[in-house]
Amino acid sequence: MSSDPLSGLHLLDLSTFVAGPSGTMVLAQLGADVVRVDPLGGATDTRRLPLAPDGSSLYWAGLNRHKRSVSLDLGRDEGRAVVRRMLARPGEGYGILVTNAVNQRWLDYDALRRVRPDLVMVHIAGRPDGRPAVDYTVNAEVGLPWLTGPVDSTRPVNHVLPAWDLLTGLHAALSVVAADRKRRATGLGGLIRINLSDVAVTTLAHLGFLADTVINGSTRVREGNYLYGAYGSDFATKDEHRIMVIALTDRHWTRLVEVTDASAIISALEERLGADFSRERDRYAHRDLITAVLTPWFSARGRAEVVDRLERAHVLWGGYRRTEDLDAGPDSPVAASGLFEAVDHPGIGTYPVPGPVARIRGWDQPRPGPAATIGEHTDQVLAEWLAAGEAELAGLRAAGVIR
Repeated sequence: MSSDPLSGLHLLDLSTFVAGPSGTMVLAQLGADVVRVDPLGGATDTRRLPLAPDGSSLYWAGLNRHKRSVSLDLGRDEGRAVVRRMLARPGEGYGILVTNAVNQRWLDYDALRRVRPDLVMVHIAGRPDGRPAVDYTVNAEVGLPWLTGPVDSTRPVNHVLPAWDLLTGLHAALSVVAADRKRRATGLGGLIRINLSDVAVTTLAHLGFLADTVINGSTRVREGNYLYGAYGSDFATKDEHRIMVIALTDRHWTRLVEVTDASAIISALEERLGADFSRERDRYAHRDLITAVLTPWFSARGRAEVVDRLERAHVLWGGYRRTEDLDAGPDSPVAASGLFEAVDHPGIGTYPVPGPVARIRGWDQPRPGPAATIGEHTDQVLAEWLAAGEAELAGLRAAGVIR
């Protein structure tokens, strides 16, 4: 019996783009048997940028590792019937579906329950009323682009990380595990609806954005690279590198002042302002003055010296990198994580691929591997899940349902 945390969990992934595939990938990395079901030739996201020289989507490959792939003609009743048969597959841990399909009546939850009454289905949408939305439109609607970017910008600035997609994917993954646990205890399945808009607005509520507006009447404004609510700023070194420094606690603040030889002037500044910089709110309120005091120390030193001094003082810092430097050198984030291995992906080439981020003691984590090609496991999965023999597979192939 497998020692993987989620062994015995079998689900169909009929989702595209980021939210669904990222969530099911987390489940697959933890040992769940995740079977992607794609239309013949692949869905739209199988060709999304960035592309490898052979035209393969590096984006798609990154989000669909550890999964098996079945390819069917989903536009025909015969292909949809195969999906229903897979969902009806008896046994504990089967009968689970994750999808973000829109206006696909054949994937209606109540209709699918006829083949598996205890079906667990997670449906990911854009908005609670069912209208379409994606991460970048949702992010615009919750106001964050007006807080992102340079202080003097007069336009909204979008960020490049699809945060709401990724958080929605994690909510979907957790929902699958919770629903399966409930079903094992009660025998009852269920329909779980998750949408990006709800994830975004509730996340901001959890972080106090909403309460601050309602209770305090506050209006958040752009602050550039300052850290809201505490002290944090970026500084340029003598050799034109940039360092982000954070004083999150009183201990961090004390050590930052000491290492920058600023104790005397900071004390004088506190006295003049009637402030106490051991308090987070005072550091935040006077962030411009503090930054002006600390800037000369950084600008008089090269990056190597700055980093050495900050490290020895246990000050929180991070050096700004470009994405092309993620794997540059032994101190790069890729090398430091210890999660990556060089994987030869057929048709794409060899590049660093991560394993699961959850480091579980006593678990022999799976080694990173390439994503499946579209339809790579069609015969294998149909034989395993549906007991389809060579004759049935040949018939499906002759009919154009599989390739």
